[in-house]
Amino acid sequence: MFRSYALAPLRCVALALLAVFGFAASLPLMTAIGAVVTYPHVLQVVRRLAGLSRWLARAWSGIVIDPPYREGPVPLPPRRPDGWYEHDGQLFKTRHYPAFFLRMQWLSDDPATARDWMWLVLLAPIGGLVALLAPALIVAGVLLAASVTGPGRRALADTGLTGLVTWPDLTVPGWAVLAAGVAAIVTGVLAGPALLRAHGRWARTWLGHPGLTWWQSSGIGDWLRRGGHDTWKAALLLGLSLTGFAVFLLTVLLTLVSGGFGIAWVAYAIRPMLNHYRRLCVQWGGGDPLPDPYRQREAVPEPGPDGRYRVGRTLYATRDGARRAGFFPWILGDPATWRDLAWMATAPLVALLAVVPGVLIGAGYFGLFWQALFWPLWAVPFGLVTGVWISPWYIWQLFTLGLPAADLVPGWVSIPIGLAMGLLGVLLAGPVLRLITGWARLLLAPSRAARLTQRVEHLAQTRAEAVDAQSAELRRIERDLHDGAQARLVAVGLSLGTVEQLMDRDPAAARVLLAQARETSAAALAELRDLVRGIHPPVLAERGLADAVRALALDAALPVDVRAELAGQPPAPVATAAYFAVAEALTNAARHAQASRVGVDIRHTGGLLRVTVTDDGRGGAVPSDGGGLHGLRRRLATFDGTLALHSPQGGPTVLTLEIPCALSSPRTSTS
Repeated sequence: MFRSYALAPLRCVALALLAVFGFAASLPLMTAIGAVVTYPHVLQVVRRLAGLSRWLARAWSGIVIDPPYREGPVPLPPRRPDGWYEHDGQLFKTRHYPAFFLRMQWLSDDPATARDWMWLVLLAPIGGLVALLAPALIVAGVLLAASVTGPGRRALADTGLTGLVTWPDLTVPGWAVLAAGVAAIVTGVLAGPALLRAHGRWARTWLGHPGLTWWQSSGIGDWLRRGGHDTWKAALLLGLSLTGFAVFLLTVLLTLVSGGFGIAWVAYAIRPMLNHYRRLCVQWGGGDPLPDPYRQREAVPEPGPDGRYRVGRTLYATRDGARRAGFFPWILGDPATWRDLAWMATAPLVALLAVVPGVLIGAGYFGLFWQALFWPLWAVPFGLVTGVWISPWYIWQLFTLGLPAADLVPGWVSIPIGLAMGLLGVLLAGPVLRLITGWARLLLAPSRAARLTQRVEHLAQTRAEAVDAQSAELRRIERDLHDGAQARLVAVGLSLGTVEQLMDRDPAAARVLLAQARETSAAALAELRDLVRGIHPPVLAERGLADAVRALALDAALPVDVRAELAGQPPAPVATAAYFAVAEALTNAARHAQASRVGVDIRHTGGLLRVTVTDDGRGGAVPSDGGGLHGLRRRLATFDGTLALHSPQGGPTVLTLEIPCALSSPRTSTS
C-alpha cells in the first residue's frame, strides 16, 4: 500500500505528460486529416494513444477498459470474373485504390473513432488537470515549507516564486505556513490513488463501450457531433481540392512542354479521383446523384477494303494504332474535361472556407480551457525554469489577434468568448460543407447536352436489352409449350383415337385409356397454369404486390417476414419486376446464403418503389455476369430502376431495388 501511495504522484505526472503530448499532437493530427492519403494513418496514431491510456488505466488504477472498436476484418473490394476490382460503380485494375477508400470509410463509420477524437481533445483540459492535482498539492506544500527557512526563501526569490508563497499584506506565522505546506504534501500523497482512479473512470467514459449520457439524450451531443463531422468532411474535401489544384499546375507545366498531349493524359488519369469526389459530395452534401459526365469512347471502326483503319483523315495499319490515335480527340473533345480543369483551378478558393469552422472551433477550445491549461501545463514549468511569469490573457490576446484595453479585461472573459467562437464554428460547419459541395456540383455535374446524350444511350441500351429479354422469354414459352403441354395434349389426342376404336370391342380397355387421358389433360392444365404464373402470377393481378409477396413468402423454404407500406398499387409491369426480384432473392437466400430468416420491406417514398430483402446468412454474395441478379438488374434497367447489393463476409446480405413510379388508388382487399 505504501508503494502505491508513493508512486501515485509520479504516475500522475506521467499522465499529465501524456496529456501535454496529446494536446501538442492533436493539432498536427487534425491538420493531417486534410491530406486524405494520411487519414487512416492518423486514425491509427490516435488509436495507439487511446490504447496506451487504456493500458495505463488498467495497470495503475485497476480499471479495465475494453476497446470498443468494430470487430471483423476490413472489407476488401470484390474481384470480378474479368479480373477487375469494383468500388462505387468504378472499375480498377488493382485493389489498392478501392481498398484504401473502403478502409477509410470503415474507420470513419466506427462510432469509436469520434469518441477517440473527443477524448484526445479533452485529454489536456480535463484529464491533465485531474492528473496534476496531486503533484500540484505536493509542489505547493514543498514551496510553502521552503518559504519558512532563510535559504529556501532566498532560493524562491532567485526563481521569482516569492509572490506565490508569501502574503505581503498579512502577517502569517511561520509555523502556520509550515503546517499548511505539510498538510498540502500529505493531502497530495493521500489523494494520489483516488485521482488515478478518477482519471481511469474518466478515460473509460470516452474510451470504453458507449453509454447514453445526458448530453447525448438531450440532443446536444448529436448536434456537436454533426458539427465536428461536417468540419472534418470539409477538411477532407479541402485536401482533395488542393490535390486537384496541384494536378492542375502539373497540367499547365506539361502543356507548356508537350502541348495538348499533357492535358489529355493528366485529365484522363485524374478522372477516378474526381468521380470519388463526386460521390463524396453527394454522400455528404445531399442532393441528386452526380453521374459520370464523360463521353463513352467510340469503338475503332472496321478496316476498309485496303485493310487499314480510318480515324479522321488519317489511315492506320493496325487497330492499336487507330485506337491510340483516337484517344486524344476523345479526351480533348469532351466538354467534361474542360469543366474538370475549371474545377481544379477554382476549387481551392472555395474549399479554403473549410478553414473557417476549424479555426473557430480551435480558438473556442483555447478560450474555454486556456485558463485551466496555461498555468499548470505551461506557465508553472516556464516560470520555474526562467523565473518569468506570463499572464495567460496576453497569450489569448496573441491567439485572437489582440484586443484593446487588455489590462482592464480579466482573464476569465476568454471563457465566454471561446464558447461563442466554438459554437459559431459548429454552426458554420454545415453551411460551409454545403457551399463546397454546391460549387463542385456546379462544375462537376454533367452538362445538359451530356445528360441528354447519356439518356439517349441509356434508353437505346435498355431498349435493346428489353427486346433481347422479350425474345428470350418468348423462346422459353415456346420451348415449355412444345416440350410440356403440347406433348401431353398430343398424347391425349392419340389416346382418344384409340378409345374410339376400342369402344365397341373392348370397353374396359377404352375406360382405362380414358382415365389416362384425363390424368394427362390434368397434368397439361397444371403445366399451363405454372407457365401462366411464370409470365404474370394471377395473385399479383388479383391481390396486388404486397399480398403477392406474402403469398410468395408462404411457399418459401425459409421463414420470411414481410412488411409493406403502400398507399396504392404500382403499375403492373413494375409490380411484376419487383415480384420476380423478391422471388429471385428468396431463392438465393435458401440455396446459397445458409440463412435462417429473411425480411422483406416494401414501401413507396419520394416517387420510388423501394423493396429491401435482408437475410442473416453468411454473406459474400457477388453479382456475376449471366447470373440471376444480373438478369434482374437488366429487367429493372428497363424502368430506370437500380439494384444494389451489400453482402460483406459474415453477413448480413441486403438487396435493395428502387424503381421510379407512381402509385394508383388503393386496391380494396377481398379478405
